[in-house]
Amino acid sequence: MDFQTARFLCCWCFWPLLLGLPLTQGTDCKPGCHPVNGFCKIPNECRCRPGWQGPLCDQCIPFPGCLHGTCAKPWQCMCEEGWIGSRCDTDAHPCSSKPCTNNATTCIETGNGGYICVCAEGYTGKSCRVKKGPCTVNGSPCQNGGTCVDDDGFAPHASCLCLPGFNGNFCEIDLDDCEPNPCENGGTCLDIGRGFRCHCPSGYGGTLCSSHVAACMSNPCKNGGTCHAHPEGTFECLCRPHFGGVTCASSNRNASLNSKAKHRLNQHSKAHHQVIHPPEREILTIKETIENRQPLLSKSQVICFMVLGLLTCLVVLGTTGIIFFSKFEMWLANARYSQLVRKERDCFLKASDGENPPVKIIFPDQSEV
Repeated sequence: MDFQTARFLCCWCFWPLLLGLPLTQGTDCKPGCHPVNGFCKIPNECRCRPGWQGPLCDQCIPFPGCLHGTCAKPWQCMCEEGWIGSRCDTDAHPCSSKPCTNNATTCIETGNGGYICVCAEGYTGKSCRVKKGPCTVNGSPCQNGGTCVDDDGFAPHASCLCLPGFNGNFCEIDLDDCEPNPCENGGTCLDIGRGFRCHCPSGYGGTLCSSHVAACMSNPCKNGGTCHAHPEGTFECLCRPHFGGVTCASSNRNASLNSKAKHRLNQHSKAHHQVIHPPEREILTIKETIENRQPLLSKSQVICFMVLGLLTCLVVLGTTGIIFFSKFEMWLANARYSQLVRKERDCFLKASDGENPPVKIIFPDQSEV
């Protein structure tokens, strides 16, 4: 938000409040000071309210940025003849200023301040200021991202401005970025089109292999080995048991087991010459010993089966309970009904004073009594 817009918003917000302030009673303002738009606090003074200006506060302030317009009330912008737009800054008849150049034949007004120039042969652009050169007429002949230049259309033929790594009249030649070798400290250069990449030796890094890095920063030791760097840039790996090699990548556990097995077989053959095939039986025994059998069910599978079994038991118990309670309620209702019928029968017999009239009683589980 620029300063003029902020000033406009502040004045527009506080203008109604200031208009409600009455003139200071008992103070004579400057003669001719507008009675509504001006006020004073000391004699012979004329202060303007927001939106008004002038010595007598009788001139309105137009909208900020109003270029070719006037106002009748504060913050208006009424355009003068030949100008349009919210700030009266657009020419309603742009062709009257003759914007078309280089012998353009026609200027056409499109409305809202726009225009189109019918350019002469060999020129283009909104105002016909751009000459059609070889790059425009024939297109760019440059390859591999090269830029076509023709001296703004005045050159007799086009030329190409090539990107780094390319050469030729049309940037068609891919230069060898590795000649001469830009890699330092014995790095190997690899040409990859528009650039190159350096394969650095151990102890060096960076784009050009110019940075000295610790040999152990790349964690060259495998299988839990411990790396120790030497001052000359090399490293040494201290391997864990059963691993070996420069980077502890090879496993020597099987080799040690085989050597132990052979040693035991040799001792067994010396002690028992009459055994037919002791080496084969000993090898089988060793294989059975070092074989790692996997359990039939994993721990997660056992837990899953236990949860499913528990859920099944809960469903069975819940179903049985529902059936039992429904049968119990039915039996209890029948018992209450039978007791009620018996009470009614006893009361009826006592009321008959010894008479024995026929009585028919219907029970839920019997037809007649």
